[in-house]
Amino acid sequence: MIHIELGPSTIVGIGLIIIGILLYALRIREPNVSRDYDSFFSSIGLLCGGILIFQGWRLDPILLLSQILLSGTAIFFIAESLYLRNSKIKFKIFSKKNNIFFSKKEIYKKYINYQKMKLKKSFYKGWEKINYTIYLFYKD
Repeated sequence: MIHIELGPSTIVGIGLIIIGILLYALRIREPNVSRDYDSFFSSIGLLCGGILIFQGWRLDPILLLSQILLSGTAIFFIAESLYLRNSKIKFKIFSKKNNIFFSKKEIYKKYINYQKMKLKKSFYKGWEKINYTIYLFYKD
């Protein structure tokens, strides 16, 4: 039985299908950002979106809420993953060879040995140590 109506489940299904198609298109447009498992997750998004469009009218309200929350979470993690991959690629452009800061840092490392430096212990107002432990002695 196929019964399609324009409701929240249909809107979520259309959103999942659009995101799945965009993940497929990302592989063609920017292959350096795309990974192999993106095609797997986009096909899952297409399948779930189709199920929500054609069978979403049968969902209880609590199941529809869970589908909306899961779809929103998945879309958020897709966007975050793509953003982090893109920033990782941009970070590789500014490598140690191209950046002046890294060369200055290497010069500083030659003159300062951080492993031999130790912080001095400081106590407040001449106290040697603050002791928070109170010992109780018991006699049998």
